[in-house]
Amino acid sequence: MNAFSLLRATEYIGAKELRMNLDKILRCTDHPYRVMLRNKPAVAILPDAQYIELLEILEEIKDSGLLEKTRKKLQEESKKKHPWFWSEVWQKAERKAESDIAAGRVRRFNSARALIKDLHR
Repeated sequence: MNAFSLLRATEYIGAKELRMNLDKILRCTDHPYRVMLRNKPAVAILPDAQYIELLEILEEIKDSGLLEKTRKKLQEESKKKHPWFWSEVWQKAERKAESDIAAGRVRRFNSARALIKDLHR
């Protein structure tokens, strides 16, 4: 069994149903539940045995280096698709923007018109 098949066999419930039956679900979880928020899976509640099994699967994935390989591959793909973003000039501007934000050198505007007016000063 892998992580995907483990989570695929879940019962979908809404947040309201979870609130109404929380004690029962947490006390005697005999099968997995997926809690839906705004029609998207948000939380999975698993029985203890399945939770431990899922943790073991995730640990194996982590130990195999697959997560790091995937992260590097995604970063390489991003660099290929968006070379302008990864250019030294752009990265320097990103670092400057981050330092300005951290130092509080930012302003908020209530409208685009107010922003443009401020830019022309």
